[in-house]
Amino acid sequence: MKALLVLCFVCFKALLVFCFICFSRTPESSTIVFCLFTVNRSSTKDFPVCPSLELCPSDWLYFQRKCYYLSESEASWNSSQSFCSLHNASLLVIENQQELITKQDPWIGLYKRNEDFFWVNGKPLDNELIEVKGSGNCAYLESKGVSVSGCYLTRKWVCSLNISLA
Repeated sequence: MKALLVLCFVCFKALLVFCFICFSRTPESSTIVFCLFTVNRSSTKDFPVCPSLELCPSDWLYFQRKCYYLSESEASWNSSQSFCSLHNASLLVIENQQELITKQDPWIGLYKRNEDFFWVNGKPLDNELIEVKGSGNCAYLESKGVSVSGCYLTRKWVCSLNISLA
């Protein structure tokens, strides 16, 4: 019986194009096979089928030790965070510039408290990493960076779930 280890990685690129890279390694040959798919996120049926390691919940995507959920529907910032919390996740906390860029303008886990911005994990915003534009208390991604608006507005959202490979 051959053991097959399959990992699916998702790299997110600007303009709502997602690049799926699947690779597998067989212990016998140590061969790595790459397959590259580019799809439009407008419909989940367009996603290629990658074998799963079941690291992430159904309908979530794995990338760099995190699972991501990209909503199809729109909701307020608070409702979006509640959805993520129900899945033991949170709205996306951006830790580096490569984390995620999308054209959908989704809610992320950044909010304004008094005059300062904080991530939903309690950490203050690093102003050297991200510049926030606009007025409002709840943040969302846009093609030019991070902006804020009223939390009551409805948008799509991105949940992030840290996973352990141990």
